[in-house]
Amino acid sequence: MPLKPNANKYATAPSCLCQFYSVTQMLNHIFDTLTAEDKSTLNAHLTSKLEALNLPLNIVEVFYDARNLPCPMPLLKAKVTLRHVTDNQALYLIATDQNSQKDLVTYCNKNALIAHTWHSHDLTNETPIYHFIIIKPAN
Repeated sequence: MPLKPNANKYATAPSCLCQFYSVTQMLNHIFDTLTAEDKSTLNAHLTSKLEALNLPLNIVEVFYDARNLPCPMPLLKAKVTLRHVTDNQALYLIATDQNSQKDLVTYCNKNALIAHTWHSHDLTNETPIYHFIIIKPAN
């Protein structure tokens, strides 16, 4: 489930949140439901990737944890969650299903979304984790 409890209330939140949260606080805020270890690890992965892509650190508006969901659930959850992402903002989704890479990239290509992907490994059990930054461009 998306971490934003009331998507309508926060539909225009990124510019407003910048007034109340630093960029680091914003990134930590999207990971509110994760353990401290997961929050730290994912924050580091996301920050590093955004910097490598020369994307603003506040572009990620919504996070979805699709780990341990079987195919096609990561794709379906991404579709639903993207409804809550405003134009020129992004969804950060993580998944453990290997098929999610192909499914999500294909979906993004067909729907004029920008997808940045990479993978890492879970520190506790070496499970591959697939990371997706999906940007919803302005129409």
